Amino acid sequence: MRSARIRILILMLADVLCFTLIPIAVIWCMDAFFWEAPVNWKIYLRMWPFIGVFVGCNIFIRLYHGDVAYPGAALGAIEEQRRIFFSTALAYLLLFAFLALSHRAQGISRMALILSWLLTFLLLPIFRWWARCLMKRYRFGQIRVLIAGAGLTGTMVAKELRRDKYFGFDVVGFLDDSPKLRGSCPVEGVPVVGTLGYARKAARKYNTDYMICCIPITLVTEMLENYSKYFRHVMIIPDNRVFPISWAYPVYLSGFSGIEIRNQLLLPMPRMAKGILEVFVSLVAFVTLLPLFLILAFLVKISSRGPIFYRARRLGVNRKTIRVLKFRTMYVDADQRLETLLAEDPEMERQWREKFKLENDPRVTPLGRFLRKTSLDELPQFWNVLTGDMAVIGPRPIVEAEVKYYGERYASLSRVKPGITGLWQVSGRSELDYPQRVNLDISYIMNWTIWMDYYIFLKTVKEVILCRGAR
Repeated sequence: MRSARIRILILMLADVLCFTLIPIAVIWCMDAFFWEAPVNWKIYLRMWPFIGVFVGCNIFIRLYHGDVAYPGAALGAIEEQRRIFFSTALAYLLLFAFLALSHRAQGISRMALILSWLLTFLLLPIFRWWARCLMKRYRFGQIRVLIAGAGLTGTMVAKELRRDKYFGFDVVGFLDDSPKLRGSCPVEGVPVVGTLGYARKAARKYNTDYMICCIPITLVTEMLENYSKYFRHVMIIPDNRVFPISWAYPVYLSGFSGIEIRNQLLLPMPRMAKGILEVFVSLVAFVTLLPLFLILAFLVKISSRGPIFYRARRLGVNRKTIRVLKFRTMYVDADQRLETLLAEDPEMERQWREKFKLENDPRVTPLGRFLRKTSLDELPQFWNVLTGDMAVIGPRPIVEAEVKYYGERYASLSRVKPGITGLWQVSGRSELDYPQRVNLDISYIMNWTIWMDYYIFLKTVKEVILCRGAR
């Protein structure tokens, strides 16, 4: 609990820093570049008590709590974005109401306050990310956690928690019944410390009350009942399956308890709202990026022989074939080069069979490597959004040969539009194997919210700027 309190305190300091600095920066910029009369700083400085109101709103919205019983536990990035929006909106609404009712609004720029709210909403996640980086680097405020199950899912979860600074979890060990794994380290630095029945002693030994269960779904009920006795916080991640949570609701029927799942992405109104928003985003992107679009088209044309655009055959809604537009990144004889390469190089043939991608692909032009690395080759796909074939954010567009990898789960994939970017693109992209890609696509469909799209959009911007993932 002490580490959780430290974590909350540091996040509070990051929030206060953001809430204080952004209005000061906005007012200074407007005073320097737009206002004719000098700003009266005393009027604004008298509003300092609203820092406490802002922190109070964060507490009210539970921005510091993954759960009331366990402060400091991670909310999840998507849920945090949603709560930040409501918390900042509530704080600034209270500020506007106070100024109106107390007749103290004279001399205070409403535009400056509105801009401050928008920037606080947009930049607060960055301040929190910075705070988490510091905690991860100096190893304070970390929450100790055990993982039940050292199989594929358990090891993947452990690697992700060690890599991602967001959650603040320190994985101290695995519990697993497999005799082959006893004493081993499935993930570097994370040993198997005992069997599943060792949970009670492990909780005391490692001073943790947080357990993540990555076990077969058939064992979930038994393990949940058992581990709830020793751990205040138990997270269930069914082994190698996607579980819908964003639109899951508890249901009680004559003494029976269950879960009702609502797939929002298949309902008419949410789909229409998502479609309208994405068409608007595509229009804005076309207008603002037109100069870049023309420059890239010119460079593609003069860099190598062939057309400017490549029209890739992909599967859209209801398995309909669509033409996905991209800037051409390969030589015109790419298919012949691929056949020759796969016939001569077994390693390349294995890569292609597993991922439908190649490292150091010889078919790609020098300019094409740059376009792929920066994801600029996908800019023309905004036209596919305007024509109704694609979405800005959605599952990966796949070819007919990839359907077999989805099995019966392809029925869910075929009911939604493929996206320019998506959960796969911001989760490791080329480094992921195919089952992981499938899980990410299905997870997006089953757990879609507008906040998930917003989160993926921000992550996409980050990945493009850092040139990570694309090949």
